[in-house]
Amino acid sequence: MNIRYMLLMACVVASVTAVAGPVARWESVTHDFGAFDEDMGKVTSDFVVFNDGDAPMMIYAARASCGCTVPHFTSDPIAPGDSAVVKVTYDPTGRPGKFSKKVKVETNCQPAQNILTINGVVIGASNTLRARYPIEVGKLKLRNKTLTFGDINKGNTKTAFLDCYNQSNDTIHPIVTGLPQHITVSTSPEAVPPGEQATFTFFYNSARSSDWGMTSDMITVAPDVTSDIAQPVELIAIVNEDFSRMTPEKRERAPKVALSTTAIDLGQTAVGTRNEAEVIVENFGKDPLIIRRISSFDPAVEASINKTEVKGGSQAKIKVKVDTRKCESDILNARISLITNDPDRPVSNIRVVGELLK
Repeated sequence: MNIRYMLLMACVVASVTAVAGPVARWESVTHDFGAFDEDMGKVTSDFVVFNDGDAPMMIYAARASCGCTVPHFTSDPIAPGDSAVVKVTYDPTGRPGKFSKKVKVETNCQPAQNILTINGVVIGASNTLRARYPIEVGKLKLRNKTLTFGDINKGNTKTAFLDCYNQSNDTIHPIVTGLPQHITVSTSPEAVPPGEQATFTFFYNSARSSDWGMTSDMITVAPDVTSDIAQPVELIAIVNEDFSRMTPEKRERAPKVALSTTAIDLGQTAVGTRNEAEVIVENFGKDPLIIRRISSFDPAVEASINKTEVKGGSQAKIKVKVDTRKCESDILNARISLITNDPDRPVSNIRVVGELLK
């Protein structure tokens, strides 16, 4: 009997000991501000904590996960049965979009740490949005209207990203149209709530493209399918041939390109005249020289070649035409790019220069 009595008393003492000391009970550990305008300024949430224990409770520290979030708390003891407030203030200045911030509160309770969380969506002010998303497309704002994929080896796929922002009070479903067969896109999220951001991820599959060198594709972005407002976006890539797997034997037989000149100087020429020139392309290698592309990005200069394949020891002719009526300034400084399968010189450039007299 004495043993049973002693065991019972031990359990009672243990249970009393378990609840001894301060005990923190939070009314809530999360708060959602919802969507609000950046111009409203700082917003604050009150987190109420009760001391359900039998000893004074102390809050030692409260640390936020970001400098934009500031907690305030009392350092006075919280008596048993009493309560206190931890105020958490968020500064939305220059921070449009969705946010989630945490505050770690340290006390003399068990457990010693408690996590408070604030969430919300900041509807950006016009100045903030103009700086971060300068391209306006109705309800949608874009960060850029030109995207670059950079260099892509033929056969490979590369990605580029375009961020956007919903500046309206409605959920929108942005769309992309006019995609060529070698470019695809995914949107995340597909449905963009008010004041939130989304990202277009573009995939350039060079195996599906017949282009070489610098390429430019124009697509359009709109806030949704019903919108009559759309923004053209230029997608730029540089498609190169991959010679990394070429064996020494193949490289020994590889084509070798040579140009009769790399500069065409028209000197002084009157505006309105048309000029022509010729450049000889010769293959000093053994295997055929494949002409991948010949191009000029200057509207006044046109270049064409009479062969797309030049056998070893043979020649081809590049015909250059310059229409000075299309020159954009008094100084002509254009470039013609010749892209071939020469592993040592895949791109050959020809400068076309001149001074226009009125």
